Amino acid sequence: MSDEELISKKQLLRMAQISYGTLYRWKRMNLIPESWFIHKATDIGQATFFPRTKILARIDRIKELKNELTVEQMQELFSANVKSFKIPLKDFTELELVSKLSLTAFKAVYPGKELLDFNDVFGMYVVDHLMKLSGFYLEDAKQVIRLLGKYL
Repeated sequence: MSDEELISKKQLLRMAQISYGTLYRWKRMNLIPESWFIHKATDIGQATFFPRTKILARIDRIKELKNELTVEQMQELFSANVKSFKIPLKDFTELELVSKLSLTAFKAVYPGKELLDFNDVFGMYVVDHLMKLSGFYLEDAKQVIRLLGKYL
């Protein structure tokens, strides 16, 4: 990783408008991976750096979700073990992360499903993205959800 891709802790705290305590609390909660804390020697001693794009995106995401999801739900969302991720459909709907049409397509394919797993959420994101890019309709969306459900 080159120095151009890193951001210092001081720069990060200023850019993200968070405190030192908040950063390390999120680390203890496993919302920010230990591996992202890169210790390097500098002219004035040791300093901590982070992969710039990843850490800024993660902090933005945590700030967006912290009032909507529990710490446990965020840990699951950010964990490498996405297979154990579960979120109630009602909670996911309230987050408004995908369009109503994507939700309608999902509910048509899986009526009565109240607890979403990672593959369900991923499928809705894919459908939502495709709908925005190509403008396809409800029947197309349902077909994509069925296909993803079969292969995920």
